[in-house]
Amino acid sequence: MKAQDLRNSILQLAIQGKLVPQNPNDEPADVLYAKIQAEKQKLIKKGKIKKDKPLPSISEDEIPFEIPLSWKWVRLAELGIINPRNNINDELEVTFLPMDCLYSQYGAYPNTQNVRKWKELKSGYTHIKEGDVVIAKITPCFENGKSAVLEKLKNGYGAGTTELHVFRAVSDICLKYILIYLKSPFFMKYATKNMTGTAGQKRVPVNVFSEHYLPLPPLEEQKRIVAKIEE
Repeated sequence: MKAQDLRNSILQLAIQGKLVPQNPNDEPADVLYAKIQAEKQKLIKKGKIKKDKPLPSISEDEIPFEIPLSWKWVRLAELGIINPRNNINDELEVTFLPMDCLYSQYGAYPNTQNVRKWKELKSGYTHIKEGDVVIAKITPCFENGKSAVLEKLKNGYGAGTTELHVFRAVSDICLKYILIYLKSPFFMKYATKNMTGTAGQKRVPVNVFSEHYLPLPPLEEQKRIVAKIEE
């Protein structure tokens, strides 16, 4: 088996609940999901985020494979904020992230040494923050797997190429598990099939990124999955 095929196989096993054993003492994903929804409602009431558009429930007929009983099928948009905006001081020094500073390998952090003032970046670029999960949306960068959990941003904020989609968590969730999902054959095949645009300029639409089915494990199992893959 080729190295890339082996990596893909491991990522697929991870999101199907077949990479690490389940622990019956883990708080189930239903409870985690409810906590995230409660936190989103608090932020909506405080005016910090906008109310989500209603998303259709996932029917039994749509489920593509079986997952453990303690897991839950969700959509990425239900777990956080998609393509958020920053509200920070114009004079703050922040990271600028062009596409060539974002790498394909799992666990490879972007080069975040490019620093500018926020007023130079707040218009015309994608807003990013420490801990955001980002993924390239344009071909061939998407197919090459350019995606990461952002770390070491200057003052915790930044802006990047417009060819990124961004997921920002609002509550406890293992961000590297989200990255594993986005790099898995399950998501990559679906998103590639549903890209729009002309040859050489195809992109993953925001609804494909945010509304596809995501198998959500209990939080503690998310951590075990990440630890196993990094091992």
